[in-house]
Amino acid sequence: MFSGIIKEAGTISNLEFKDGLLEISVSFNKLTNVQAGDSIAINGCCLTVTRTSQSSFIVQATEETLQKTNLKYLEINSTINLEPSLRLGDKLDGHLVLGHIDALGKTLSIEKSDENIIVKIYYPPELTGFIAPKGSITVNGVSLTVIESKDSIFSFTLIPYTRDNTNLGLLKIGDAVNLEIDVLSRYLINYLESRRVEVKG
Repeated sequence: MFSGIIKEAGTISNLEFKDGLLEISVSFNKLTNVQAGDSIAINGCCLTVTRTSQSSFIVQATEETLQKTNLKYLEINSTINLEPSLRLGDKLDGHLVLGHIDALGKTLSIEKSDENIIVKIYYPPELTGFIAPKGSITVNGVSLTVIESKDSIFSFTLIPYTRDNTNLGLLKIGDAVNLEIDVLSRYLINYLESRRVEVKG
C-alpha cells in the first residue's frame, strides 16, 4: 500500500533482460533503509527490490508489467518517481494507492496558469465512471486531484513543488503516463454494478 506522495525522483542506471524479466537498476540519494524484499513503487507500479547497495537497488519487471505500464519506455538516465510502501504509523498525506496500474494515459496538453501548470490526460474509455471531478487519481505514482473529466480526458493542476520534485515536471505532449484510479471509486462502482445485476435478476 502507498499514499501517492513521492519520496524521491530517482534515476535509471541500468536496464538488462534476464530470464524473461527486465532488471531495472535505480540510483537514489534520499531513500533510507531500502532492503531486499521491500515493495517500492516506480512511477506508481509496485515492484519488489531484489538487490541493494548503498545508493542503488534493483527490481524486476515481468513482460505483462512492461506491456501495461510506461516502464517499457524507460532508458538509461530516465527520471522515475519512487515511493516505498507505507508502514504502520506513517502519515497518509495523499490517498490510498495500491501500486496496480489500471491503464496508460497520454499527455494531451500542458498549459501554464500563473505559477501552476494545467495538464490534460487522455484515458481509455473503460476508466469512465472511475474518474470524477474533485476525486483522486494517481499519475506516475503521484496522488492528484482531478479538476475536470469529460470525453476520456481529465485535467489536473501541477503545482511548483510537484513539478520540481517528481518526473511530472518533465512531461511532454505525447508522453505515456501510468494511471491508477482511486481505490474507493473502484469498490463503489463494483458494488453498484453488482447491485444492478441483482435487481435485474
